[in-house]
Amino acid sequence: MIQRIALVTGASSGIGRGTAELFAENGYYVFAAARRISRLEQIRSDHIEPIELDVTDEKAIRMAVDHVISTKGRIDVLVNNAGFGQLGTIECVSMEAAHRQFEVNVFGYARFMQAALPHMRAQNSGHIVNITSVMGRISTPGFGWYAASKHAIEALTDAVRGEVMEFGIDVVLIAPGLIKTEFVPKQLELLKTVTHPPAYQKILRGLHNLLADEPKSPGPAIIAQAVLDAVTNSNPPIRHALPLDSKMAVAARWLLGARLFARAVRHQMKLKF
Repeated sequence: MIQRIALVTGASSGIGRGTAELFAENGYYVFAAARRISRLEQIRSDHIEPIELDVTDEKAIRMAVDHVISTKGRIDVLVNNAGFGQLGTIECVSMEAAHRQFEVNVFGYARFMQAALPHMRAQNSGHIVNITSVMGRISTPGFGWYAASKHAIEALTDAVRGEVMEFGIDVVLIAPGLIKTEFVPKQLELLKTVTHPPAYQKILRGLHNLLADEPKSPGPAIIAQAVLDAVTNSNPPIRHALPLDSKMAVAARWLLGARLFARAVRHQMKLKF
């Protein structure tokens, strides 16, 4: 029986780390990629091989995929997970920061897909799992640039799915809501680097209100299991939003329409008109 080979990005913590470890527990050989090699070394094992790289470095990505192929001869699963959240109002987040958001969250995913797909086509099989966010379908005040990057991943994922399905390659999108990881604390720290005038202080308080339930949220294991299920299911879902609040948010946006949904979000943020 051929051992299946997976490449997981953003694997030094949170969803990426949980996914890499769960895959290894289920017999996969996992190449775990991230910038923080010291964190990756904590999960090194007979089934997990760390790779230090930055998803904005196209040459490093090509070299990483070439390493996978040269040492294992195949790549069965690519999990695109590396990313970050640039919070702040559209007016106040700098264009430099906005470009950085897309460079990592969108073009980082695209670079990995471009590097892995020729090998998957050659072997006539493969799975690509793009981790996005519930923000890929909805957008709320203060999350504009992050949500825009996730909207872009939705579009890329839908396009590439249709382009490669005839080659035996499945492409799945998994959209988490609030998950208890390092992600939210990092978002809030990054938010402090954006200068907002007094007029936007109410929005900033609302952001904290939206994220206040993060400590009570499920951990990354729920997403890791969804990724594993997606690549072992003979008929994987095209799109999977979880936990339940993510499904409800997407449904509410569809049912309420843009105007009523915007009012509902402002109510949740405790913003008064």
